[in-house]
Amino acid sequence: MKNNIFIFRIAKGNDSGSPKGNCPLDYRKVQKSIDDLTIDDIQEINYDTTNYLEFLHNELWNHNTLRQGWGIKDLDLKQDVSSWVQNYMLNGKIFWNTEIQCHTAKGRWNVISRMLKMKKDDYIIIPKTSNNIHTLNDYNSFVVCQISQSYYFDYVKNIKDFGHCIKVKNLQIFNYDKNTLLRYDFSAPYLWAITKVENHHSRYLKFKNFIELNYLKK
Repeated sequence: MKNNIFIFRIAKGNDSGSPKGNCPLDYRKVQKSIDDLTIDDIQEINYDTTNYLEFLHNELWNHNTLRQGWGIKDLDLKQDVSSWVQNYMLNGKIFWNTEIQCHTAKGRWNVISRMLKMKKDDYIIIPKTSNNIHTLNDYNSFVVCQISQSYYFDYVKNIKDFGHCIKVKNLQIFNYDKNTLLRYDFSAPYLWAITKVENHHSRYLKFKNFIELNYLKK
């Protein structure tokens, strides 16, 4: 198969894990900027009032836009990694009111930057998802689609997050089943927000065969 396969977990308020990375910079300068922030500088996002779940659902099913979290202001992945890490640390304090260490920010970068490797016609599989807006985690279904436009950043002011975007096409919903895929198939190493299914993974052929026999022929 010439196109890559990615497992993509939509941000639904679940624990996003704590990836760690090697800090790429001396962050004393950005730490000083953080320390100099006043209470008036803090603009903490209230996710309970932004209706972000409805927003993400509408973006996917009505606008074919797949969005990912860790996408607050000034976090376009196309900037250099050091700038991204510093912006994540600073704006994380402003918009999440939390202290973020450099190695934590770099760990986030290591995961979310995989979106830059997602190319047109690559396949995306989204676990525990359907077009039912009333079901946060659909434990019976998963979605498969293809990329129509590669990564871009789109910061929506009234949402203040989820600026990382991929345009998708050919959305199809499948039930977990022994003839398709099982919930177990999305266990480790596919628990991060975005994971590429590598050729050497034990379930690579299962994902590949599913796409060829079920998705492409449906």
